[in-house]
Amino acid sequence: DWRSRLPLAGRRIVVTRTREQAGSLVAQLAELGADAIELPTIRITDPSDRRDFAQAVVDSPHYDWLIFSSPNGVKRFFRAFFAVYQDIRELGGARIAAVGPATAAELKKVGLMVDVMPKKAVAEELIAEFDRKADEFGGVANVTMLWVHSEKGRSVVYDELMKRQAIVDECIAYNTVPETDDTTGAQARLRDEGADFITFTSSSTVHNYMALGLGIPEGCRIVSIGPVTTGTLREYGLSPAAEAESHDIPGLVQAIRRLCEG
Repeated sequence: DWRSRLPLAGRRIVVTRTREQAGSLVAQLAELGADAIELPTIRITDPSDRRDFAQAVVDSPHYDWLIFSSPNGVKRFFRAFFAVYQDIRELGGARIAAVGPATAAELKKVGLMVDVMPKKAVAEELIAEFDRKADEFGGVANVTMLWVHSEKGRSVVYDELMKRQAIVDECIAYNTVPETDDTTGAQARLRDEGADFITFTSSSTVHNYMALGLGIPEGCRIVSIGPVTTGTLREYGLSPAAEAESHDIPGLVQAIRRLCEG
């Protein structure tokens, strides 16, 4: 039948993202014929200091720049923002930076276009992009910036902007915690049946997957979304068979296709 001719036909692929976020990856894999197993390893929760987060959202119109590190940060931030303000224009003339295309796409949903975005979704690349555009914006020295990110995020953005004399405040919009429930029976299925590929989309998916004690099934190849996630895999002595060239979901799917076609 036609399904057997699809590029990922008969491949069993494990998706370790949050339940809320797994959908787009699962859909793209299924469309290409794969049997996608949802095994969420992380859950998005409120930040531990909700009062600080609320205050940062209230104060956000006073900043020169808002910097968003992830789509989750955008969602959480604007859910809180629109509980306080009626109109996106309340942000005033703030410029917007996003760490990558997926974050920029989430900002577009609330009507915001980004001023700075690197091609690769890595914090170091965002800083390099700020440096490249310094003439256009007059640099970041003495500029007020609100950095919206997760509780467990790396501090590269903060550290590097502070080095450049920016005035940076943090807005911790959410936390990621291990997902321990196996309501779908995916963990048991992986143990019993194995898989062809397992995908990791962030360092926290790696840490939490390893904490489940499942190990990597024999013959199962690892695919990583980008260099930071790959670095975390290597800390566990694991080497990905492929790393996505564009550090997003389409890039991840493309990397799996290449492995299958290779």
